[in-house]
Amino acid sequence: MEVKKAEHFSASSISAYERCQKLYDYEYNQRYRPINISTSLKTGLMMHDAQEMYLRGFNQLAVLDSIAQEVRDNAWDKDPLLLPKLRSYIKGYYNRWEREDKEAFGTKRYEVMEIEEDFRFNALGPGTDSPAFVGRVDGVLRDVIDDSILLMEHKNVSSKDWQDPTSISWQSLPMNNQVTIYAEYLKRKYDLPVYLWYDVVITSPNTKPKIVDRKTKARESIEAFEERLTDSYLENGVDNYIRRKIPVLENSHKYRMMEIVEIAEEASRMIHPKRNTQACKSFGGCPFFQSCLGTEKVEESSKFQIVESLYKEQG
Repeated sequence: MEVKKAEHFSASSISAYERCQKLYDYEYNQRYRPINISTSLKTGLMMHDAQEMYLRGFNQLAVLDSIAQEVRDNAWDKDPLLLPKLRSYIKGYYNRWEREDKEAFGTKRYEVMEIEEDFRFNALGPGTDSPAFVGRVDGVLRDVIDDSILLMEHKNVSSKDWQDPTSISWQSLPMNNQVTIYAEYLKRKYDLPVYLWYDVVITSPNTKPKIVDRKTKARESIEAFEERLTDSYLENGVDNYIRRKIPVLENSHKYRMMEIVEIAEEASRMIHPKRNTQACKSFGGCPFFQSCLGTEKVEESSKFQIVESLYKEQG
């Protein structure tokens, strides 16, 4: 049976297709998503919202209150460590960047052009029968002095690999699907040089309250844990909050964009999605593994739901 086809392509859908055609089919043609999401994704979503509010000029207290309410509204406060960790990350973020950013924006060095804006463009131009790409930019700034555009992308990670500017995490960004598609949109819209401004927060997903009594295995209180973690993020801001401004070089950008267009065209023509058995364990394991094995039917499973919107990009 011929599969249904997604109408647009995003950075995440391109990445899914590269990882496994069957995964892409489940997520972007059939629109299935796991109902339960991981703690790391919850952290990423909440920090993304906090960083958006920061860029819009909200003070720290307003952001902390908003994030706490959002966690409660989603019933994510069942995890007693989620909010304490989020508060620690947010306090550290303000401590690291607020003074520096006030100076940069106060001198009119940067002008905010877009925050959380959706976009869509066709690969070969408006009205053409070519792959259409969609996404949502975290922030777009204009550098008034250099007359260039800054693509601000928030990235929340647990790997300390990002602390090393020579690591593969940084070196591979010119090939990153999201960076390439978003930069292409900005180049077309503003016709100015584009720089990536990566805003990285290194989180601590495995940090837990310390054992304070070896005999009883009692741990420190949640309040003491939060205070300790907050102090760590306030003291180690240079290590845990990293920003780098990277030029989007024309030749490497064009080559990667050409590859992405070809991937999108291939996905559009796909009839029988193939399973990539080498990717089943990637990224913590594929949620559709049992469906691919044939031990459950995705349409009958209580683990999945069909979603309306496919293309809210997450950082």
